Amino acid sequence: MMLNVKDNPFGVDADMIIENPRQMLEDPGVGLRNQKHKVLNYSDLVSLEKYPLREPDRIIEVHLVGNMEMFIWKMYTYDGKNLTSKFEEPIDLKYGELVRFAIINHTMMNHPIHLHGMWLYLDNGGGKYNPRKHTINVKPGEVVFADVIADAVGNWAFHCHVLYHMDSGMFRVVRVR
Repeated sequence: MMLNVKDNPFGVDADMIIENPRQMLEDPGVGLRNQKHKVLNYSDLVSLEKYPLREPDRIIEVHLVGNMEMFIWKMYTYDGKNLTSKFEEPIDLKYGELVRFAIINHTMMNHPIHLHGMWLYLDNGGGKYNPRKHTINVKPGEVVFADVIADAVGNWAFHCHVLYHMDSGMFRVVRVR
């Protein structure tokens, strides 16, 4: 189901494409590497409570793209059929379903991705004890996997927490019905 990005389906919205993103959960990030003391990273996090782990009902790719020269930031989604970044087209979830978001950062900047109203269960290898978060930082060239249990009916903001990225287009609406 993965989108073929070699031919840049994002057009001028992306000035670079990561063809082989990788998980970097053990990397604390720029400026925090090679410290004398322990720096916590996403692979260290453990939930105190189990969450109802099961196979996701479906997977939605979230492509974080940008063009720094044109100051464009977008959040594209791909559900196996449609690729869109249009704000007017919400990311529809069915109440009660478990959706796995594969969040891929094609840019050279960190993007703290925030979902209102529901938890993001970061897949860091902890299984039923994967940490639950409202915001997950996605490093340059990284892919992270986060499960969402659609347990809150309504429209919910899903965006980059860098406000000028959000304001210029890295913002979508998750609609649960």
